[in-house]
Amino acid sequence: MRPLIVILIFANLAFAAWAALVDQPAAPPVARDIGHLPRLMLAGEPTPGEAAASAPTAAPSAPRGRCVTVGPFSDLVLSAAAATLLTTRGFTPTQRDEPGPDQVSYWVHLDNVPSDAAANRLLLMLRAIGLSDVRTMPITAPGETRHVSLGLFSEKAGAERRARDVKNGLGVTPVITEQHNSQSTYWVDVTLTAPGQAVPTEGLLPAAVKTGHIEVRNCPPPAGSAPPAAAAGAPRT
Repeated sequence: MRPLIVILIFANLAFAAWAALVDQPAAPPVARDIGHLPRLMLAGEPTPGEAAASAPTAAPSAPRGRCVTVGPFSDLVLSAAAATLLTTRGFTPTQRDEPGPDQVSYWVHLDNVPSDAAANRLLLMLRAIGLSDVRTMPITAPGETRHVSLGLFSEKAGAERRARDVKNGLGVTPVITEQHNSQSTYWVDVTLTAPGQAVPTEGLLPAAVKTGHIEVRNCPPPAGSAPPAAAAGAPRT
C-alpha cells in the first residue's frame, strides 16, 4: 500500500505544478473604437434627414401694422361719419386734427365813415341799389374809424364785382382787404395689418361736398420723433 500512496501523492503534486505553470488564462481582447460605424436603427424610426424635414417650422411673424391716414375732412362731423363707415368695413379708426391751409377771404368795405348818421345814410343808399348784406361794423377801440361792410367773399372775382357795383351806384370806391383765417383739417387714421391691404374710400365723402377730395397717405410721425436722417453726401440747404 505504501508505494501506491507515494505514487498518488506524486501525481497530485505534478498536476498542481502543471496547473500553476502551464494553464495561464488568455488575455482579454483589446477594445476597438466603433464610433465610425452607423447607428443601429429601430424599425419605423425616422432617419436624421427625415426627422429634420418633419420637424415643425416656426410660423412667420405677423407683419407689423402700417398706419395710414384718410382725409382731409373740413369738419369733425364729416370725419366722424367717415370713421363710422370705416368701422363697418372692419377697421379700427381714430380721428385727429391738424393745422390746415389758411382760408383766404376778401372783405369789401367803405373806410373812414365820419359818423353814425353818415353810416346810416350809406346803408339806406346801398339797400336802394339792391345790396342787402351790408352793415355798419362796431367800433372796438378808441380812435377807430367807422367801417361799412359791403360783404365777405371767398373769391376775389366776387369781391371785385361788388366793388364795381357800389362804385357805379354810389360813386364811391370801396376797399378790398384780403383776410387769412387759420383753420383745422380732420383726418382718420387706420392701421393696415395684412400685406396688400388697402383702405376703400368710396362713400367717405358725401356727394353733396362738391369741392372735397379724399387721399390716403402714411400717418405723420409721432410728436417728438426725430426726422429721417439725410442721405450721405446730400447737399445741405
